[in-house]
Amino acid sequence: MKRVPNRAKLPPPEPIIIKLDQKQLRGRIVLPKVKYQVIASVEADEVFDGMVIPLPKVLIYFLSKNELMLLSTIIEETNENGDCALSLKEMAVRMKISTPTLSNCLYSLRKIGLLLETPNGKKGGGRLRKLNYPAIQHLNDLVEGEDPGIYTRIRKASRKINILNLTKDDVKGAYDTHVLDPDHDPAEEEEYD
Repeated sequence: MKRVPNRAKLPPPEPIIIKLDQKQLRGRIVLPKVKYQVIASVEADEVFDGMVIPLPKVLIYFLSKNELMLLSTIIEETNENGDCALSLKEMAVRMKISTPTLSNCLYSLRKIGLLLETPNGKKGGGRLRKLNYPAIQHLNDLVEGEDPGIYTRIRKASRKINILNLTKDDVKGAYDTHVLDPDHDPAEEEEYD
């Protein structure tokens, strides 16, 4: 178990000191007023020790399975080497999907603005790939507190518009009678005879 650094520890409670003046016949006795507070202490319990990839939660609902695998491959390669310079064939073999499927995933991620690419400077069509974290942050801020059912509708809207151009109004406009706004009152839908 890892040791907690000193700067992260709570200070111990201060001792209570009662002072009595022995020279005075009439002295006061002051008792401390005790306030009890519940303080939670957290101990780290390591339940898994292996390779972990940090992935924003919003992308789990927003992307398809193959796009998620592609994103995690890019993140993993970037964490190991600083950037992702894998060729299409190398990525397809690693992800165990066909090259046309991988090309479609790359195209859709580029189109919605989640993937940035630059030429790698070598002969051929090699590319350096990285994630567009400002776009991911913008998407996360847009859908924070929203119903997860709205993610697929936002995805359809992002086919025509870059994610950075989506607004809260676009998100609110995606709600209908099947996917209700989190602030929606079910009493409004009641029908009376």
